[in-house]
Amino acid sequence: MTPEDIFHAVEQWSGCAIAPPLRAMLSRTDGAFIGDLVRFYAPDELLERNETYETRAYCPGWLTIGDDSGGSAVVVAPDKWPTPVYLVGHGSMSRADFVEVAEDLDEWVRSGCRL
Repeated sequence: MTPEDIFHAVEQWSGCAIAPPLRAMLSRTDGAFIGDLVRFYAPDELLERNETYETRAYCPGWLTIGDDSGGSAVVVAPDKWPTPVYLVGHGSMSRADFVEVAEDLDEWVRSGCRL
């Protein structure tokens, strides 16, 4: 499966478009850690991780793109760019529990994903 096929499958499953800059960023980070704690999922992990954490059921319109190595998901609005970045506990995947960590995902990545 190509990365575009993978992103298309995630879009079909989630019902949300994935902005081209977000696709590029996820392809570029490809499962890497940024900073000491934040790991972004590789494109081929996105569907499985979002299914496992039931993102579509509990956070419709949002996409889990990584985690903080401590029980929280990194969540963004996939169709918006620039997009703010939120953390939410894997056990409380509710919009009411989102905590904003950055106003802009791209800037957050460039700054080393400080928490």
